[in-house]
Amino acid sequence: MRRVATAALLLVWLVPSPASAASPHRVRLVKTDAARVDIYAGEALFASYHYGIGLHKPILHPLRSPRGHRITRAFPMEFGVPGEQTDHWQHEGVFLTYRNVNGVDFWSKFPPTRDRPGSGRIRHKGFTRLEDGEKGILGTTADWIAPTGQVLLQQNSQMTIRAGPARRTLDLKITLTAQDEPVTFGDIEEGLLAIRVASSLREDRTGRYLNAEGLELAKNVWGKRSPWVALRGTVQDEDLTLAILNHPRSVQYPTYWHARAYGLFAANPFGRADFEKGAPPLNFSLPPGESALLLYRILIHSGHLTRPQIEEEFRKYR
Repeated sequence: MRRVATAALLLVWLVPSPASAASPHRVRLVKTDAARVDIYAGEALFASYHYGIGLHKPILHPLRSPRGHRITRAFPMEFGVPGEQTDHWQHEGVFLTYRNVNGVDFWSKFPPTRDRPGSGRIRHKGFTRLEDGEKGILGTTADWIAPTGQVLLQQNSQMTIRAGPARRTLDLKITLTAQDEPVTFGDIEEGLLAIRVASSLREDRTGRYLNAEGLELAKNVWGKRSPWVALRGTVQDEDLTLAILNHPRSVQYPTYWHARAYGLFAANPFGRADFEKGAPPLNFSLPPGESALLLYRILIHSGHLTRPQIEEEFRKYR
């Protein structure tokens, strides 16, 4: 009898429970000498945060799936990838920016000329947290700088990264604070949190958008408000779900979506007049010293999640 009990205990110890089988990979953040922080899920590179002075804005590039496939477009950071589109060179990996902040274009990338002052820049200033563990935490600060050199906004960001065998999540908490003068986000479609996805996830290849209301395809998702939007498709031989979830405490929840069939996937809470025909401009404004809080989760799942499954993911995030 004692042998049976001992064998049973040994079997329980050897067979992983569902909880242990789904335990997260350790997340490591490695700061390099190349103005880059590499983010590892276990031993695999998941993403890199680039913040060099030559960049128009800080970006994440590339973003990889649980099986290591690139799910963000390589261009314009890398050239010559077979079958990859090379349009819109301002679309760089995962980025946060906006086209009309007090009339300054932070979205585009162009130098000053005789007729126009040039685009604004978002300049990384420093790190507030750099932590490894079952969840990794990357805290940063940045300034939104007009072509005149004036700082319009201070950005404080915290990214919390979690990893499991078949999923990755990036929780973004971003605070934008107006500095010495009022700041207005003029209504325009180009903003705010954006991902330029791998060309294989375009809708003319394998990709298909879905929102919380059950609408599918970019032409039906674009310009609508929704708590979440997912893009389901295939990269190489891996079926994937890439979703952006908007937390109810985030400013102007639920956000509008600037989702394009050619591969731009963006959440924009401030573009009402561009998205809704006949709607009055929102012109979201911040007095000096006031802040806007942006809360989003980027979910990457190996496999195609159903609408109820994504809704459950949103419920847990909310």
